Amino acid sequence: MRASGRRQGFALAEAVVAGTLLLMVVQVSWWVTAVQSVVATQVVTGARILDETRLIHHVLGAEIAYGQRGLDWTIDGEELHLRAFRGVAFRCGTEISQGWAVAVSGHRAPDPDKDSVLVLSEDGQWSVSALTRSSRRPSLDCQQVAGFSTEVWQLDPPADGALVGMYFERGAYRFSDGAFRYRRGTAWQPLTGTGIAVDSARIAYMANGGLTARLTWEGPSPIPHSFRWDSWGRR
Repeated sequence: MRASGRRQGFALAEAVVAGTLLLMVVQVSWWVTAVQSVVATQVVTGARILDETRLIHHVLGAEIAYGQRGLDWTIDGEELHLRAFRGVAFRCGTEISQGWAVAVSGHRAPDPDKDSVLVLSEDGQWSVSALTRSSRRPSLDCQQVAGFSTEVWQLDPPADGALVGMYFERGAYRFSDGAFRYRRGTAWQPLTGTGIAVDSARIAYMANGGLTARLTWEGPSPIPHSFRWDSWGRR
């Protein structure tokens, strides 16, 4: 009877120790899981911040790269208004009785519903015409350049002696409601998520003719949240 009593005492003590160890293991597991979750959230947030900042940097730099300040782009308040260039066209050797034979390449195909054309003529003057029609024409006499397709354009007004054309759409960019947005027409479309800190983002002129932009992101991240860069036009 005494041995049985001692054994029951040991069994109870073992159960208490086992229960305590199990509770510690569970608590440690919960802590490790929580830490991993926090780290994973920070890594994902940091990757998103870098990706969307790279997008904003690329878009602003590319949009003013072929433009001239005051002529092709301006800043009104904190909005960047511009001729958003989408591609270029070079005159072909084929003469068209009605239309302009061109070799075309760009970020997207020309769209008469959106685009106008900034035309450089033989006299060195620039002028703007509406693109009223574009049609593929593979049999034109054009210099063969990789990535270019051949088309016939209808311009209004027609451009006499046109050498080069840059087709573009009118647009604007701004930071609002926590996102980087683009406007064509009257609607502002978000290009990024809404994680930009309110009142932290700016688009402004630089003294030497360029553009400067800065912004700060919200949310936990292992990388710095604030970014600033400068861009210049080259036309």
